[in-house]
Amino acid sequence: MTSTPSDFAKALHAKRRKRRRGLWVILASGILAVLLAGIATWLVWFSSAFAATEVRINGVSLLTEQQVTDAADVKLGGPLATQDVDAIRNRIAALAPVAEARVERRFPHTIEITITERTLAYVWMDEGVARWVDADGVVFHEGGEAGQGTVKASIAAPEQRILKDVATVVFAVAPVLGERITLLQASAVDRIEIQLSDGDTIVWGSAEQSQVKAQVLSVLLSQEASVYDVSAPHAPTTR
Repeated sequence: MTSTPSDFAKALHAKRRKRRRGLWVILASGILAVLLAGIATWLVWFSSAFAATEVRINGVSLLTEQQVTDAADVKLGGPLATQDVDAIRNRIAALAPVAEARVERRFPHTIEITITERTLAYVWMDEGVARWVDADGVVFHEGGEAGQGTVKASIAAPEQRILKDVATVVFAVAPVLGERITLLQASAVDRIEIQLSDGDTIVWGSAEQSQVKAQVLSVLLSQEASVYDVSAPHAPTTR
């Protein structure tokens, strides 16, 4: 079949018209995508459709949910997306019992806060007040029952270093002595002693080489004595 110039012109015109329709479809799709993105941005960041209306607290034991909520100071009613989770987390981290805090947005309406509280290393008895101390020497709670087997300590000069040193000693010696520990006394960083329930005394010295001292003590306890001195672990003595 032979094509005439008229047929060729019609085909060319149809091809151009189809191309123009394709361009219009692409342009319309682009405009629609921008419009939808704008609507979504407005809904999420500026409208009340995804407003923060709830604060959910997980992981508290020493703290109450209200204490965490008050510290978090979440501005309810504003868009969830605009909540400054870093600032919220920093405010919560200022609470003494908090070791770690995670703050997350849970769409459509919730700020979720998950708390990891500090772990008790020992109780520092301060003029009759039981102060809870963690492995870093941070005092994070006062009063309450600490649980059976918790080591109690008397500390003459409760500076950060000695509070942490006592924790180091507790973690080293507790597996060896268990509930035989009546009181751990620290009159200085290099003058730490342990009183046992049978009246015996462990002279520990400083917190340095605590793991070595614990190993030496476990052997030394086989000897009959009232004082076990592991302050110099490579030359321990008894009397």
